[in-house]
Amino acid sequence: MGVKKTENKAKMLNATQGLKNIMGRHFLAIEQAYRDAKPTAWATSGSPVEFLYMMDVQPMLPENSATVSAAQKYSQRFIELAEEEGFSYDLCSYFKTNVGAVLTNADMSKGGTRKPTFMLSTDVICDTHVNWFQVQAERFNVPHYTIDVPHVVSNTNQRQYDYFKNYVKEQLYELIDFIQEVTGHEYDEEKGREVALNSWNLSMVWQDIYELRKAVPCPISTRDTFGGLFPLFTMPGLKEPIKLYKRMYKEAKTRVDNGIGALDEENYRLMFEGIPFWYALKYFSTLEKYGAIIVYEPYTYAFSKFMNPNVTKEKLLNDPIDAMSELLLSFWYIYDLKTRIKKFAETVKEWKIDGVLLHENLSCRPNSCGLYDLKKHLLEDYDIPSLIINADMNDPRKFNEEQLTNQIESFIEILEKRKKR
Repeated sequence: MGVKKTENKAKMLNATQGLKNIMGRHFLAIEQAYRDAKPTAWATSGSPVEFLYMMDVQPMLPENSATVSAAQKYSQRFIELAEEEGFSYDLCSYFKTNVGAVLTNADMSKGGTRKPTFMLSTDVICDTHVNWFQVQAERFNVPHYTIDVPHVVSNTNQRQYDYFKNYVKEQLYELIDFIQEVTGHEYDEEKGREVALNSWNLSMVWQDIYELRKAVPCPISTRDTFGGLFPLFTMPGLKEPIKLYKRMYKEAKTRVDNGIGALDEENYRLMFEGIPFWYALKYFSTLEKYGAIIVYEPYTYAFSKFMNPNVTKEKLLNDPIDAMSELLLSFWYIYDLKTRIKKFAETVKEWKIDGVLLHENLSCRPNSCGLYDLKKHLLEDYDIPSLIINADMNDPRKFNEEQLTNQIESFIEILEKRKKR
């Protein structure tokens, strides 16, 4: 039995085109920092980039740069150069992309990242982040500060949670001391509140955009959200991205009000769990020919960060350091399996999702851990069908398009049969 195919093609929001300008401004800000001899810092995703803006340090995120390498088709070359240096085939492909980019002095348009004043990492998402920055900090001979974040699991009691929070909070105070020592810049409480407010507003508009994706038909596709993630990574705390997100929201809201979807014919609503394959983003458009659209990605939603009900806007502005310590403990990707299953089930219901695509990312353990248990429980406990696909976020050698296409087509057939029953 074949699956009916259409000429569907998702319509990107016009506002999303503004991302090119936002990215351009970010890269120009980095160049300007070097011209002005301003302090710069590498930061891992999940780390509190806001503290860098609070203390007038220009952030650079090598993970984001690695995605640029992949999109520009340079990542494989950089990865192979890193492997020639002795790094394992199975290691994080972002890390190896960064190693290769640094070895070749790649410019920013190819995903290069310049030598920073210091490095800031955290294990909130992945322990590889810390080891990655240790390696590169030694190679560049620059200081490195890392934040150790305990994982809150289902049986963590209040006493343990309070201990974890204070532990992280003390590290944030130490981070401020570290930045001051390295750069000479002091922490300004007023600027801290301003940056925190901008970060809050950016996150809230992103969450509002996601609320619009509950509409049937869905007004927004991955064409907008995969790229739209960029400011949440690199520019939390600045005002300019807020304007962009508000334009995206306004345009998507107009679509909802007029019953217009990103796809002309929407047959299946999907969730995509995991990091996209940045070297083959166009592949996601192949779903469209089945009338399938991804309406939710935990990965792109997670970086809106302000999802902990204990962290209110008022609390954030009164004590940004206390609030940020709590947010580090409640990041989406450190949910335990029990919480994750429950969250997935709630999301499927709210966003009216027909099936879930689970990316078993071959070089990213945090993204792959527990996927088979997740798939099992989603089906047995909530009757939610899932498909596990094998690929890699940045290494095109691990992407088998023919195999993936066959898997997707079979999964769509399953969803079609379920609709008919």
